[in-house]
Amino acid sequence: MAALVGLLIALAMAMKWLVEFQVEAAEQRRSLEAIARAAQMRCFELASHRATEACRAAVEAKRGSTP
Repeated sequence: MAALVGLLIALAMAMKWLVEFQVEAAEQRRSLEAIARAAQMRCFELASHRATEACRAAVEAKRGSTP
């Protein structure tokens, strides 16, 4: 009986860690997406269409190279 209680406690702790990890990963992903959106918006402030497209391509290339 004590082993079962110990197993349940270990399982609860593992679930708590997993949920915290998922929340932290989601917060980090949202932060990175906000940074990427801000970089894209700066591209649209450029004067010409060609400069805007070049900027967007550079932002996407940089974003693709980061893990």
